[in-house]
Amino acid sequence: MHISSRFYAALLALSVCTVAFLTITAAKAADLSRMAKPAEVSSAEPVYEASPSIWRGLYWGASLGYGWGESEQFYDRAGEHGVASTHPSGALGALTAGYNYMWSPRFLLGVEGDLGLMDVSADDKIVFDGHIYKTSFGPLWGTVRGRAGVVVDRALLYATAGWAFMDVDEVSIGNTPGETATNKDWRSGWVLGAGVEYALFPGVTGKVEYLHMDFGTYEGYSANAEYYTFDNRVDLIRTGVNFKF
Repeated sequence: MHISSRFYAALLALSVCTVAFLTITAAKAADLSRMAKPAEVSSAEPVYEASPSIWRGLYWGASLGYGWGESEQFYDRAGEHGVASTHPSGALGALTAGYNYMWSPRFLLGVEGDLGLMDVSADDKIVFDGHIYKTSFGPLWGTVRGRAGVVVDRALLYATAGWAFMDVDEVSIGNTPGETATNKDWRSGWVLGAGVEYALFPGVTGKVEYLHMDFGTYEGYSANAEYYTFDNRVDLIRTGVNFKF
């Protein structure tokens, strides 16, 4: 149930654009830094020290990472009960926008949103009575989160929590059409995580972040009125770059 190669082409394009933009921004920052130096010759290279203004205000960015998760299916039919599970995994990427407010020179509050693509899926699994369980998360996913963090020199250590959504495609294929149950729709849930963001240049930061997303339980019935539930959870780790407006 893998997404077509266009997904990977989109991730590659996102990567190329991000790297290119970062390279250009870094070069411009270096040029401005050299132009701003005083005329007198100094034996020591200037050291960039991040001020609270590097974090304050609007920003946008992009990230790439890896996701893994768990999908559990419970069934109840004709007095029989069972549980099947898969462990999907795969690549993901996202565009990000957010706003930071400096509560004090060291304490930050903010809000951040993501909209991205993912191909987090599992191989087909043969489960009870020869049924086949298929799982795929994506292609679209996103979050809306609050952030709270502490600034330490050029680093921001933060926790984040909020709302998450993703496209889910699950199916339990039975031996007859009446035994087949599907879960194909948008799912929403909660997200919790933490990360480290570092001021690379004026107006440019890089980050490493972990997120856990839980989408709860979806209940449904097959055509034969057999009861099914689907539980979905996703973990991800990613690296990204943000640019201040």
